[in-house]
Amino acid sequence: MSAKHATLGDYAEFHFPLVQDKTKAARRINTWLQVSLLERFPGGPGETPFDAVWPKEGSWTGVTYLDYQVVTNSEGFLSIVFNGEYTGAYPSAFSQSYRFETRTGQPLFLTTLFTDDGVQKLRYRVDELQLDDIDAFLKAAPSSGLDQEEAETQADLYRECGENIRKGLYDEREWQLRADALVMMRGCGFPHVARALDDLGDKESRFDYETLAPWLNEYGRCLLLEKRTDCPLPERGPEGVFFGEIDDRFPVTLVLGAWSGPAWYAYDKYKVPIRLHREASKEGERVLTRRDDGDSTEAFTLKWTDQGGLAGTWRRPGKVPLPVRLN
Repeated sequence: MSAKHATLGDYAEFHFPLVQDKTKAARRINTWLQVSLLERFPGGPGETPFDAVWPKEGSWTGVTYLDYQVVTNSEGFLSIVFNGEYTGAYPSAFSQSYRFETRTGQPLFLTTLFTDDGVQKLRYRVDELQLDDIDAFLKAAPSSGLDQEEAETQADLYRECGENIRKGLYDEREWQLRADALVMMRGCGFPHVARALDDLGDKESRFDYETLAPWLNEYGRCLLLEKRTDCPLPERGPEGVFFGEIDDRFPVTLVLGAWSGPAWYAYDKYKVPIRLHREASKEGERVLTRRDDGDSTEAFTLKWTDQGGLAGTWRRPGKVPLPVRLN
């Protein structure tokens, strides 16, 4: 999908992938990507797919550039990276990576592929590499192109970055699945006004799948090492795209954990995105509410099923709850 934004001075062109397939897997991939980055459901209303995120006429606030690259398209998984720019008070570049297993189209996360201990060891190893980068840089002579104040600001920002890494504030790093290796990005992400001082920039931490073998779970070894397409499906985590019905009459799609918000759903007939809020859950239930001026106007109360789906009820205040099943 592509479109040009007519109100931007340089007529920026936007590009977005669309999986051309009628399977549920393709529908899940398209839904996850469009809800995450475009805040829309595939086929929803609007003159272009980008209407919800790019600047309105007369304004510069919004996504002002968006493009993508397919990193890996194998039989077992798909890995895509998006590069874009969001403009508020000033332009800010962003990069966002997504991975999917191709049999069901559900997104892949570190916890899908690694044991709990393996996730921690991978993150710790990347933290170590970045701390080594920072320590070596701070011990070296300051850049000759900086004056004293700039050099002190640069050193302070790297020290602050190091402290944040030690506090575990860099756990959610960008990562990609390539044909033979997992690549995780490491960088401090200096604020816009100091970005020119970030001499270290972003670096890739590359781990071939053989090296990662001790940290992978059964599914991760099957998918990445054995490169099989018949791997037993992993136990579903709290994120993903789910299809089903309310009261066996109203087909809906529910998206949990997308980049744009904790939960969204849409009636398949209308495809209008409805944002949901996560409430405190109890006894294994997940409660998602739609709010209007702070008041709940509808709510899902859901539990995981043994088959990896969700079941429960949907209700409006004062109305009889209706059954919900999602897979």
